[in-house]
Order: sequence, then C-alpha cells, then structure tokens
Amino acid sequence: MAPRKPGRPQISIRRRQVLKGALSLSALSLSYPLLRPAPGGTAFGAGLLCAAMLCGIAALPPATAADDSAPATDSATAEPPDPRLVARGKRLYVFCRACHATEEVAGSKIGPNLAGILNRQAAILEDSLYSDALKQQDFVWDEEKLDIWLLRPATLVPGTSMAFVGLPQKENRAAIIAYLKTL
Repeated sequence: MAPRKPGRPQISIRRRQVLKGALSLSALSLSYPLLRPAPGGTAFGAGLLCAAMLCGIAALPPATAADDSAPATDSATAEPPDPRLVARGKRLYVFCRACHATEEVAGSKIGPNLAGILNRQAAILEDSLYSDALKQQDFVWDEEKLDIWLLRPATLVPGTSMAFVGLPQKENRAAIIAYLKTL
C-alpha cells in the first residue's frame, strides 16, 4: 500500500469487500473516521460508506469540536457562488449521488432528482417516492430550507423517510447548497 498522506485516514479496505457486505460498520470505523459516532451518538450509515468507497472519496474534512448548527447561507444574496465552494460541494455531493440524480433527463432514483431544487415546491415531482410527512408540507425549497434539511432532515420534516443523519458542519452544508444552485 502507498504511504499515507498527512491528514488522510489509512484505508485498507477493498471496494469488493464493501460491495459483498463483508465488513461491519464497527470494523470500518476504526480506520474510517467518517463513520465514528458524532457527539450526539449517531453514526453515518453503511450506505453512505458504500457511496464514498465506490466513488473514491476517503472522508469529509475533519469534524470540528463543536456542532455548528447556524444557518449556512443567506438567501437574500443573489451573488454567483464561489467556484471553489461549488467544487467542494460537488465533491461532497458524492454522498447524495447514491440516491439523487442531478441531470434533468435522468428522472428520480430512490430520492427525487435534485436538478433545479432551488425554488421548487417540496414533494412535487411525480416520479418520486415521498414520505407522507413530506407530502403534507407546503413550502418551497430555498437556501434556508435546504440548510435546515442538510443539518438534519427530521428537524424540518418530522417523520420523513430520508435516512440521512445530516451534516453538522456549516461549511459543508454551504458547499452542497452552492453546488445545487448550479444545477
């Protein structure tokens, strides 16, 4: 195996083993910091790991000591997003890609297609399976709603069926939102 780069976790897991389901979440958390429990005791799911491994992403940037739950963006600004932030958001979006398409012609996967998500009514795409809780909501996706959703989906829509723990880092949420603005 190649020498480890500073700041990167040592990954000694073959993608084939992940696909076969041969590894447990607890065994992976030893060498994969992304899977270590968050301060609240929650951990990312195995599906998230599979998406990360299949797409070659080793880990998100290191977590900060505090959970930064302040809104990531200001929806009043109409400036184009920073290209570096968009590029970071595209890299982070790999975790969403397992369930969400981004090309308009692609249709929906497990989750709805996210092309044009900003300023779209919630739960409106006909070819998507939405939870009853989300179908009952009456809001339009804006940057503020997306930020709350990415922080923890159940905070915005209690009873949602989206199995995503959330992104506690404000910078990561802002980056994904910046990327979604370009779709």
